[in-house]
Amino acid sequence: MKKIFLLFVVLSVFPFNANSLNINTEKELEQLEKALSNRSVIEGLKRTRIDSLSRAAAFDPKPYETYKKLYKEYRSYNYDTALFYVRMMEQEAAPKQTAEVQLCRAFVYLSGGLFKEASDIIENWQSDDSALQLDYYITSSRLYWDLADNTSNELSAAYNEDGLRANRALQRYLTESDTAMYWYCLGVSDLREGHYMRSIERCLKSLSAPQPSIHYQAMTASTLAYLYRLTGDNDRALHYYIEAAICDIQSSTYEAVAMRNIAELLFAAGEIDLADRYIRLAMKDAQFYHARHRQVSIALSLPIIEERMFNRLKRQQHIAYMLLAIAAALFAGGIAGLIFLIRKNRAFRDAQQTIASMNQSLLEANKLKEELLGTLLTSRSQFIASVQQYQQDVRQNAANRRWSELTTIPKAADARQQRLVLDRQIDTIFLSLYPTFVEDFNRLLRPEEQIVLKKDELLNAQLRIFALIRLGISHNEIIAQILDYSVNTVYSYKTRVIAASDLSPEAFYTALMHIPSFSH
Repeated sequence: MKKIFLLFVVLSVFPFNANSLNINTEKELEQLEKALSNRSVIEGLKRTRIDSLSRAAAFDPKPYETYKKLYKEYRSYNYDTALFYVRMMEQEAAPKQTAEVQLCRAFVYLSGGLFKEASDIIENWQSDDSALQLDYYITSSRLYWDLADNTSNELSAAYNEDGLRANRALQRYLTESDTAMYWYCLGVSDLREGHYMRSIERCLKSLSAPQPSIHYQAMTASTLAYLYRLTGDNDRALHYYIEAAICDIQSSTYEAVAMRNIAELLFAAGEIDLADRYIRLAMKDAQFYHARHRQVSIALSLPIIEERMFNRLKRQQHIAYMLLAIAAALFAGGIAGLIFLIRKNRAFRDAQQTIASMNQSLLEANKLKEELLGTLLTSRSQFIASVQQYQQDVRQNAANRRWSELTTIPKAADARQQRLVLDRQIDTIFLSLYPTFVEDFNRLLRPEEQIVLKKDELLNAQLRIFALIRLGISHNEIIAQILDYSVNTVYSYKTRVIAASDLSPEAFYTALMHIPSFSH
């Protein structure tokens, strides 16, 4: 009894989620939240500038410079629109401006994760313009270092050395008026060579100097944060990532990684709720910009954070149940005879309620899993649609003899082959959740009407439609979009299959929704 009482005291004293952040970090996060609350105002100002430039371009007989300004507004804001204005610049460019257009295109490709396309431009780019040379070496160093960070160790070292050469060439074009950029270039070079402490010193000098722009300040702060994270000083790393994120918000920059790193550091500090909030904001920003490689890296962290949140809730439930049981045991320990038996029966009923509650929690978790699967199917369907749109654009440009436009359309995989692969993935995932679906579904049909699958076929068109309905996706339009069928085809398949059953349509769908998942 004494041990039970001590356990009760320990669990009562320690909170479920102790605050692990220091006061300064809490204040900095408050500033970040304030910046996020003002985001719509900042976005409104940017949209006003963009609208003004768009109107000016419409009446400008030589709109090249206006298109360039619009490109600069969009290059870290939205990938697709930035690329659109690069194409507009290309149409209006004089021969001497072609090199500048190609640099702009390389920057957009690089920001969107199209490293091969950016590399093709950089390796063949030529110009004697010193101002363009500066931008060229900035873009080159970033390209090679991004390649180094996203390739194997064997290639990574070679790309890292290419980035260092570009960075050293860049320094030749810097003057005393470029103090912030000069120290930043030296600092990044030290970082890439492994001299972390000297890199921190030089990046601090860069950050204390007058900045060329808010976006440049965000880059410097983000690099400093990365350095402090490498050296194990997570408090300072979080400080500078927050500064970078605030600068990104103020400059309407969506092509950034600060918010994702804030989420990762908060997650490591045990601040799961905050980590979940910021990782979702990071994913939303990456999706808005259409930075594919950013979305992939964020997608790796998101499930880990969500799993930790779910496990924490389960632990809190278990602790609450344990405290309840201990309190009941202490109360029951002082009772004798008949009162003891009554309390014991009550405890037994409480235990039954606890089991029922836990079972309900498991059912809800299973429902959440199914909803996430539905979301996955929808997003992959959208990918197939985008591939088909690429193919359609190629055909239209070829038919209209717009040969220059063909080079701007990304190469896409064959949509039909992608659909076959996707269908196979959908079938595999669904059958892992409902392993007896085919057998159970056939029991709803008359023996002579039962579905026989071909060799190596997991599901066919009819089964996929009703598989989505089992997941809770009931609208014909959504089913048609996911499976790339027409609405009429979906309706026809549904009608034909239900006619093959002796059940009424209502009874058929009720039985369908009772087909068990693996958890049953």
